[in-house]
Amino acid sequence: MKTLKIVCLLMLAFCWVTKAEAANKEVKTIVYHATLHCESCKAKVEKNIPFEKGVKNLDVNLEKQTVTITFRTDKNTPEKLQKAIEKLNIPVSGFEEQKTPSAK
Repeated sequence: MKTLKIVCLLMLAFCWVTKAEAANKEVKTIVYHATLHCESCKAKVEKNIPFEKGVKNLDVNLEKQTVTITFRTDKNTPEKLQKAIEKLNIPVSGFEEQKTPSAK
């Protein structure tokens, strides 16, 4: 009986820790205002940025001169992603957070 109680407590603790870890996996969408000159710039971003930590989705728009990145906040930050874009010799004039609908 004592062993059963200990096993139940351990399982409960494990479930609680797993739930806490899942809560930390928040996703954020950021729109960067970048100077994209041509298709080559777009291809460079599309080739490299998806390999940055935590990146879930990427959209590059030449007409609007924007790079929209959806990423996990526990893996990366908007500033680090901006530096990653700038490392590709693409100037970024700023960014803004895009409101994402919460999934239930």
